[in-house]
Amino acid sequence: MRQAVRIIQAISHIGSGHFSAYVVLLMMLMVLVEVVTRYVLRHPLMVADEFGGYMLVAITFITLAYTWKEGAHVRIEFIVNRLPPRFRNWLRLITLILATAFVPVLIKGSYDLWAYSHQFHERSLSWLRTLLEWPQIVLLIGTALLFLELIAELIKHVGILREKGDES
Repeated sequence: MRQAVRIIQAISHIGSGHFSAYVVLLMMLMVLVEVVTRYVLRHPLMVADEFGGYMLVAITFITLAYTWKEGAHVRIEFIVNRLPPRFRNWLRLITLILATAFVPVLIKGSYDLWAYSHQFHERSLSWLRTLLEWPQIVLLIGTALLFLELIAELIKHVGILREKGDES
């Protein structure tokens, strides 16, 4: 089980963390080129708005798993931290189960959106007429990576509960 957790976390680290860092770098370069072509050459490319939006969505969804792995999602812990450790651990397990149960709904919704766009060859309304299936696929990938990370977290937390159960 530990090997499976390590593999999932490596996928999250590389597939989620590194990929989004490259997307941020690419987005910065795209905006720089757009600024130079607009204000220096006086002939803008006019792609930064549309592709910048797609990249922002990609960064948001692809980093879901990495953010979970790093414990960086928004949390409200002031009440939870006052609970006894045993109760806190069981509450953490329950919330992990609920989150893991919710993510397949996101995966299904993401897949349905992508499948609809793919089936009908939907395009953006901009002059670029971008096929929407390509920017929408990141929603599916991001939620799938989050699901894998939640499974790894569940495995780790059950192991923690077992160890603490042996100590009592």
